[in-house]
Amino acid sequence: MADTLPRTENEPVPKRADGPLGLNYLSFTGAMSLSQLGDSAWYVALTWTLIRDVSPAMTGTVLMLASLPRLIGLLGGGVIADRSGPRRVMVITDLLRGVVMLAAALAVGLSTPSVPILLGAALLLAFISAFFIPASGSVKPLILADKDLVRGNALFVFGIRGGQAAGGPIGAWLIALGGVPLVAVANAASFLLSAFASARVRYTREPVAPPAPVGEKPPFKEMLLDGLRYLGKERRIRLVILVIALTELACAPPVNIGLVLLSNRLDAGATGAGLLLTGYTIGAVASSVVTMAWPPGRRGGLVLCLGVTASAVCLTAMAFIDSLPLGMLLYGVLGLVTGQFGLVLVSMAQRWTEPAMRGRVMSVLSLAIFACAPLANVAVGTMVTLLGFTTAMTVFAAFAVVAALITVGTPSLRGVRLD
Repeated sequence: MADTLPRTENEPVPKRADGPLGLNYLSFTGAMSLSQLGDSAWYVALTWTLIRDVSPAMTGTVLMLASLPRLIGLLGGGVIADRSGPRRVMVITDLLRGVVMLAAALAVGLSTPSVPILLGAALLLAFISAFFIPASGSVKPLILADKDLVRGNALFVFGIRGGQAAGGPIGAWLIALGGVPLVAVANAASFLLSAFASARVRYTREPVAPPAPVGEKPPFKEMLLDGLRYLGKERRIRLVILVIALTELACAPPVNIGLVLLSNRLDAGATGAGLLLTGYTIGAVASSVVTMAWPPGRRGGLVLCLGVTASAVCLTAMAFIDSLPLGMLLYGVLGLVTGQFGLVLVSMAQRWTEPAMRGRVMSVLSLAIFACAPLANVAVGTMVTLLGFTTAMTVFAAFAVVAALITVGTPSLRGVRLD
């Protein structure tokens, strides 16, 4: 029997929502897009400065180290979102990130861009973002009706990708115009605008209970353990997170290092790698557009099963192709299907989770995304050296095959409805 995702007993009845294309949600999504634009511009400035001042190997090490605080803080970020309310956490973290960027601009303006200053700013931004990420995932179900979650998530992803795409060239232009301090000021402005927009977000359903006064809140450790125990009881949410983790492990190497290795294997050089990445990006953007226009609704389980299975087929085929046009086609299809089933999986987790636990579940889900991709990227280089390109890519494709078997073989996943 299809799973119709009934509302939990303690979840309040929503007020009338204006949908993902209403001003309330559009302003929220626009603010997130602007914030991502500033972040991407800052990343360009950071990478440009590091490559200019240190070796490429050191640049990679610094960027890897800069991502660690996000992984460390993610579990705690979900607890804070559930304790204090996601909207409040989003506003405070945006303000803090704006302050960090202004401080970085001042420090760089008074001296010169240096690795310690840039690394310090990157570490702080990554740590603070660990609190913002689960809060932003938790706030969407408080803005949108259940039936609009998939479309709302698609619009959110579309805005984030737009911000990422625009941030690169804007960052390069700002560096040429005013150097790293100007990029930092621009990023600070984007965070402050995001905080303003987040503060104006109107909940269309209230949280289960208003945040308790500081002295009456449960201990942090107790709330963290409660969240883990909750996941231990909720098998279907664990399966959603498992499928997300497996597909991240499978897709990260081909989409990152793998496309360069495949391009070299096809004698297509840097141009070929760029074309493969373009194919994937077009597919990913198309997935958001298609989902916004035709949300899965009753077809949620079908879209999920077909998407995960198609990704396994694409990843397996990538290990054996000998044609750049075919590679671009496979990357385009991969971007399309991973984008679609990813939106379905996140929406399922948001709807299935009790509102009081949503921040902590979003933390674990985000941790699966942000931890699995770097692990896979670290492993793929060694595996290609030891086993060769074809075998290594086949091994990673096997993770997607396992995800497809779990999805098709689990009634609660294959029969899900999102209407």
